[in-house]
Amino acid sequence: MKLIAKTSLFYLLSSIPILILSGFVCYYIVTKEVKDGNNELLLNRSALIEQYLKENDTIALHLITKSEEAQIKTISKFNPKSIAKYVFADTLILDKKEDELAPNRMLTSNVSFRNTNYQIKIWRSTIEFDELVGGIFYLLVFILFLLFLISMLINFWVSKTLWKPFYKTLNTVKEFRASDNDLPYFEKSTIKEFAVLNNSLTVMMEKMISDYNSQKRFSENASHEIQTPLAVIKSKVDLLIQSENLKEFEMKLIAGIDDSCSKLISLNKSLLLLTKIENRQFKSTETVSVEKIIDNSLLLFEEYIKATKIVVLKNIEEDFLITMNPDLCLILINNLVQNAIRHNIKNGSIIIFIKATSVTIHNTGAAEPLNKALLFKRFQKNSTSHLSIGLGLAIANEIAEVSGLFLKYKFIVNKHQFTISIKQ
Repeated sequence: MKLIAKTSLFYLLSSIPILILSGFVCYYIVTKEVKDGNNELLLNRSALIEQYLKENDTIALHLITKSEEAQIKTISKFNPKSIAKYVFADTLILDKKEDELAPNRMLTSNVSFRNTNYQIKIWRSTIEFDELVGGIFYLLVFILFLLFLISMLINFWVSKTLWKPFYKTLNTVKEFRASDNDLPYFEKSTIKEFAVLNNSLTVMMEKMISDYNSQKRFSENASHEIQTPLAVIKSKVDLLIQSENLKEFEMKLIAGIDDSCSKLISLNKSLLLLTKIENRQFKSTETVSVEKIIDNSLLLFEEYIKATKIVVLKNIEEDFLITMNPDLCLILINNLVQNAIRHNIKNGSIIIFIKATSVTIHNTGAAEPLNKALLFKRFQKNSTSHLSIGLGLAIANEIAEVSGLFLKYKFIVNKHQFTISIKQ
């Protein structure tokens, strides 16, 4: 959820208790005003009836009583000190039109004229409180909906105007690559927070480019400096092996040195390759045929496949065409095919399925699944093979990541399965 949407939601949720409280206040004010208004009107009518009684205007009194909103009757003698002159009360009176009891406000007063005591009852229909509550409730719901609608419109407007520099900065950061050696330009913003953010990002990116170039130079120099003495050692060991005066024990020692030297050379090349992949130094891309690369890879390992009597089957539904760096694609496929061969068993099998959007390599091997948490970690060896340095799958996974591909592992029916597919 976006920050502005979350903020608006917070304000909307906060407004609900405020609206409920406002509803109670409105209910109290409306009922008080209606009651005060009715009381004042009833007092005026009572004063008018008293005037008619005083003047003995029987016609006016008859009209008032005929309206069925007043009742005048004579009563026995009363004590004005013990009975209040005006008594207000809420009562229910039958509404003949609606045929139901309706709430009314009633005023009862006692007066005396010409030695006759009168009791005057005047009433007036008032609002029904359940209808008032319902009206206020629907009004509050309408206001809440209106606030939500206004909030949505404000969010849309703010996102398109006030937050526009932020989204531009975000897109610039997404596209930034230290390997490009190009410091992005951020548009100037009149909003202080965005201006501070842009300045901070500029300083950070300058440092990233500087650190990247330093790391790149170090990796290249270190690799070159290490590769040279290793090549010398390798050549000297090869010459030493060709010597005729070596004993069997010495031959074993020299063979061990040669093997270790080969591993160091391979390790150095692999680490340099990983560094280049992480630094996005393989930029050129083209459409690559996975089927052709797999054929070349199988041809490369043909002798080893024959020696271990591994059966290779291919099931091609449609060629898998990927847009990526061809060198990286070659390394990716070679590492997966080499992994399937190296960790296979004698008289085992490799089945390759090629589809338009994926390629899957099944191979026999260990009768238990590999540890997925460590599978693509560096220097994690899943076999005791002296040829493995534990970087093949790590390199394959890194290539898949930078090329927009998924590399997944599954263990199905005692077979190990690696699948490369395009990210959707």
